[in-house]
Amino acid sequence: EAIGALAPASLLKSTGVGGAGDAQLNAIVSPQLTQDATILEFDFTVASDSVKFEYVFGSEEYNDYVNTSFNDVFAFFISGPGITGSQNIALIPSTTTPVSINTVNNGGPFGGVSSGPCTNCAYYNDNIGGGSVFMDGFTTVLTAKAAVQPCQTYHIKLAIADVSDGALDSGVF
Repeated sequence: EAIGALAPASLLKSTGVGGAGDAQLNAIVSPQLTQDATILEFDFTVASDSVKFEYVFGSEEYNDYVNTSFNDVFAFFISGPGITGSQNIALIPSTTTPVSINTVNNGGPFGGVSSGPCTNCAYYNDNIGGGSVFMDGFTTVLTAKAAVQPCQTYHIKLAIADVSDGALDSGVF
């Protein structure tokens, strides 16, 4: 719920709906399983040799559940000509590491206040007590990108899910 994201961080947002998870996201957080997956997928054609877009990942799971099994996750899976299988392009810059609660954070877990050590903390914004969005933490603006063949059709799957439980909301903007 995008409108609900504008609530202050002092409000708890948790809308578990008992929905199914996603097999591709499960592979990222194995051995944990995902729940309440939300997926948007579509085909597109690009006139250039690359595709990229900027995004921010945020969650109520920060900082209380950092480095636990409650590792909400998302991915942007792209497939098409010149790409083997389906590749996640929502990665920590200059790595092959997917972005999630446990891979970008200011430390933790428990107690709300980060206890360190941080993981990829240069890409993390602590929002405990923040007034603009409900999420207790979120990434800096990151870029998803892929090399493509001009004028070819590609498929992208944008997926996000709760991990290990259906509680506490996360979002990608």
